[in-house]
Formats: sequence, C-alpha cells, structure tokens
Amino acid sequence: MTTRSLQVLIALSLVSATSFAAKERVIRFQNHVRVGYDDNIYSTKEKTDSMFITDIVNLSAKLNFSSRTDALIYWEPEFQYRFDADPEMVTYQSLYARLNHALSSRAFLTLSDRFRYQQKEGQAGSIGGAPRDTNQNYYENDLNGAIDYTLNDVSFLKVGLGYEFRIWDDNSYGEWQDVTQTGGNDYNRFKADASYFRQLKPNKTQVMGAVNYSDLTYDGDRGGYDSITLLAGVDQNFNPQVTGFGRLGVSMSSIDQVGGSEDTTSPYVQAGLEVNPSARTSFTSSLGYSLARAENSIYNAQDQFNLGFGVRRDITAKISLSGSFNYIYSFYDSSYSTINGAPISDAKDNYLTLGLRCAYQVNRNNFLEAGYLFRTRTTTGGLSEFDGNRIDCAWRLRL
Repeated sequence: MTTRSLQVLIALSLVSATSFAAKERVIRFQNHVRVGYDDNIYSTKEKTDSMFITDIVNLSAKLNFSSRTDALIYWEPEFQYRFDADPEMVTYQSLYARLNHALSSRAFLTLSDRFRYQQKEGQAGSIGGAPRDTNQNYYENDLNGAIDYTLNDVSFLKVGLGYEFRIWDDNSYGEWQDVTQTGGNDYNRFKADASYFRQLKPNKTQVMGAVNYSDLTYDGDRGGYDSITLLAGVDQNFNPQVTGFGRLGVSMSSIDQVGGSEDTTSPYVQAGLEVNPSARTSFTSSLGYSLARAENSIYNAQDQFNLGFGVRRDITAKISLSGSFNYIYSFYDSSYSTINGAPISDAKDNYLTLGLRCAYQVNRNNFLEAGYLFRTRTTTGGLSEFDGNRIDCAWRLRL
C-alpha cells in the first residue's frame, strides 16, 4: 500500500470513528436515479453515443459533540451503467468531512478532507486527442486545516495549510515514462495561506489582504510550478437582496520543466455576485483569472479565465426551473510545456457548458426531473476538440 493510499484510509477511518462519538446526529438521505442519452459519452472528437442509467446516493450527517465541537460528513457514491461504452459499468465516489472546534473564545480550528474518485472531463485531452488521454479515471485527496483568530470586534486573522494529491488508474498515464518522456500526470500539491480581514461597516463591508503559496510537483522529472500570490479584496452586502465579493492581486511563479524553468508574473482576479430579487428567484455569477494547474499532459501550467452564471426560478410551489452557463478560457504558453526547448507552440482552449433543468415536487419526499446539458471545446495548437449533448429524466427521493 502506498503512503498516499494509507493517508486516505486513515482519513476515512477517522471519519467513521468520530461519528459514533457524537452526542447529537442529524442525518439526511437522498437517492437520485437518472435515465438518459449522451451523444458523446467519451467527450471525444469522434463521437460514441450511448444510453445510460445513473444512480446517485447522497448521505450527509451533522454531528454535534459539544457546544464547542461539531462535524459534517457528506458521502456521495455514483453508479452508472452505459449501454454502449467500455466499460459498461462505472462507479465514482465523493466523500467530504469537516471538523469545527473552538480552541478558545478567540481561536477557531477547521479541519477538512475531500476524497474523490472520478473520470477526467472538461478541458482534458492532449495534442492529437490520443484515446488513452480521453477516458481516464483518477482518485484525489485534498486535506486542509485553518485557524481563525479574532483580534478584536472588527478584525481577525486566518492561517491555513493544505496537501492535495491525484493518482490515475492508468500507470503509464499517471507515472513519468523516462524513455518517452511522457505521462507524469500524478501530482502532489502543498498549499499555505495567511489572511487578514477587517470590517469597515458591520454586516455590510469587509476588506481583506492575503498571501497564498502553492507548490505543485508532477510525478518523476516532468516538473511543476510554485507560486506566491499577493492579493487584496472586499466583501460587500449592498442590500438584503444583493451580495458580492472581489479579489485582486498578482502571482509570481516559477514553472519547472524537464531541463529548465520559466519565471512568470500574472494577474489574480476573483469576483462573484448573488442577487435574490424575490423569494422565488435567484441569480449568481462569478469570474476569475489566475495561473492554474494544466488540464492536459503537454503543459505544466495554464493562464485560466473562467466565467459562470446561474439562475433559479420557482414557477409555482411545486415546479422549479434552473439554468447554468460556464465558460473556461485557457492560454498555454510554449514556455509552460513539460520539456524545455521542445517544439510545442502556444495553445488556446475554450470550454463551454450550458445546462437546463426542471423539477416537479410530487410530494414531500419525491421529485420528478428533466435535464439537458450541452458542452463544447474548441482549441488552437492541436489540442483535442469535441462537443456533446446529454438529456435525462430523473426521479429523486429525499428523506
């Protein structure tokens, strides 16, 4: 058993053990069965269509140990049968656990761990769209800890540490191949941050300043990057119906490659807005720009811009509609390539998804749903492209 596999096992064991020590438990269960059709089940340029049946189980628990300590556990296994895909049956997992503990009247500790077993999607796909690069499964674990310390009535400090790793099922894809100098998609990432928050107007305006550090290393000699980000921001309650936040800063990064490295400076932007004009209607939006981990095997980093919109409307007490739009633009500089001096050009990557969903509440516990998802990827520089449509009908049980 690898060290990282052992860490996952220890984390899951701690989650199970602590649940029995709780003095109070609130448990919620949900089962979501979807039957649908996807005209591009692998998300590749050469489409393969398939019918599918998906069963998503959601089990969450809020555990209260004392007036100072509580925990949240969230487990979501997904079972999917695809009639015309290989393999036909796939299973994915998501597990999240968070422990909150008041160390004192001023200090508050938060520990969280998120484990996922998923299939690669979105912008993934290397130059030429090799088959082994478009149908991969991975498991990852993201462990984080933070301490909030109250300085006075209007300000507090926050310090955090984190460790994340990802391991792919296909060893030739995940581990570094010395002879061909390919693969190396397994990675480790260490994170640290320190933030200062201050309220200018209670319950209305809050400003902050922070420094974040990230060190990402791919398997073997592929390389990676480390970055330091300096940023400032504001959280604003404009009125009871409108809230928003903004972050602006600069990232100073060193991107390592096989045989060299590249120093770069890039802007850091994050912002979001939520509008609730009525009890039945809500809008959300977000945008961001930053240096990020590359989503393919050719580059070690990418400059990424993302934009998202969401809307929900309760037509009646039983019928609701929701929609989402997400767009990700990535720029891959040739100096970000995995091999220094390799004949790889700059690349641009546009990934867009559009989703619509309707839900009808039959009774207190049962819901009927219908959904549609469109996704498309267009690129320059030889990266793989695709588009696809997915429709489904669903039954959801909530207890």
